[in-house]
Amino acid sequence: MSKPKFPITVKRGHTIVKIYRTPSRGCDAYTVSYYLGDQRVRKTFADLGLATTEAETVATKLSTGEVNVLTLTSDDRLSYVRAIEALKPTGVSLEMAAIQFAEAHKILEGRSVVEAARYSAKKNPIWLPKKLVPEVVTEMIEAKTADGMSKYYTSDLKWRLGRFAEKFPGLISLVTSAEIGDFLRGLKGLADDGEKALPVTGRSRNNFRRAIGTLINFAVSRGYLVKGTVEIEDVAQAREENGEIEIFRPEEMAAVLESADERLIPFLAIGAFAGLRHAELQRLDWAEVRMDHGFIEVKANKAKTASRRLVPIQGNLKRWLKPYRKASGHICDYVNTSNQIDKLAEVVDKKLKEKDPTAVFTWKRNAMRHSYISYRVAETQKVAQVALEAGNSPQMIFQHYRELVRPKEAKAWFGLMPEE
Repeated sequence: MSKPKFPITVKRGHTIVKIYRTPSRGCDAYTVSYYLGDQRVRKTFADLGLATTEAETVATKLSTGEVNVLTLTSDDRLSYVRAIEALKPTGVSLEMAAIQFAEAHKILEGRSVVEAARYSAKKNPIWLPKKLVPEVVTEMIEAKTADGMSKYYTSDLKWRLGRFAEKFPGLISLVTSAEIGDFLRGLKGLADDGEKALPVTGRSRNNFRRAIGTLINFAVSRGYLVKGTVEIEDVAQAREENGEIEIFRPEEMAAVLESADERLIPFLAIGAFAGLRHAELQRLDWAEVRMDHGFIEVKANKAKTASRRLVPIQGNLKRWLKPYRKASGHICDYVNTSNQIDKLAEVVDKKLKEKDPTAVFTWKRNAMRHSYISYRVAETQKVAQVALEAGNSPQMIFQHYRELVRPKEAKAWFGLMPEE
């Protein structure tokens, strides 16, 4: 690169400003010279870049008649020139830069604009794809389906994350852990017309939290989020109330089965007379209900304990299932059975009140499984056997279910039959 020839002339219209090389005491120095009216003005700089910026600025201001800017004090003029030099690479004018800084300063309430910019760049780097939450949810569901995840699992994810996407339709990179926590605390169940929706249970809230965590991890794996910007571990879990073991009486279960929609009967009957967990029932396929062999196969990938087990089909269960038996397909068509069970509980409550005005029926959490284990222990008097059937430890069965009911009540429970 050739050395510049001095003096350097900067021309704007009829205005001319010159830059002279004026070394002093062995150091480089550059003097900008121009006329302001009849008065000659000289400004000396140690850096050629600053001198050039000054010359260009002066020439522009003189040519446009903005002479007042040139009458600043020496220190102000130097600050002005340095500001213009710093803004050159951005293409932003000094006026616009000042306006934007003032606005940012106001928004940040005096905090560092630079630190805010660093945080923003870390959380939402400009190289990240701009992905909306609903788009990432759809993409993840498709990926989980392609990976062979069960229809129940993907349907549950779609339902839970659908509610999340409704609340946060914007960029996934802008969602914070605090906002996720507020969303979970504000979750309410679905209410019928005229009724107030109540907060979801602690377990349901934690299931939502787990689904959102899966979404966050998927977004990180796809490069839509920087790892660590949103930590699901920072979102508090809800307390899950375990409570005491509750069971249904035989007459209550009879009313439930008598009042239930036909599409729900296999779900209810297997839950009551085989003791499968709610999630296992949702995943169960008719091909795994081996009527001819007398057992239900709960496969390892569908069991809570990830262990395969065989549950015997009781005589009354076989009778309940016979009219609905299929070669394959889910035993329950409902993706979310909670709403159906809530409505069923209201019908049963009314029906029992017709016989006894003092009767009160409410759906008890996990009561079908608890009932099966309790009545089965009373019937067989073999804790270890029932533990294998239920997928529990013998210690759990012995501690919580032994002596809850008597053999006579067990006979009534497994004697519940459908009308011919």
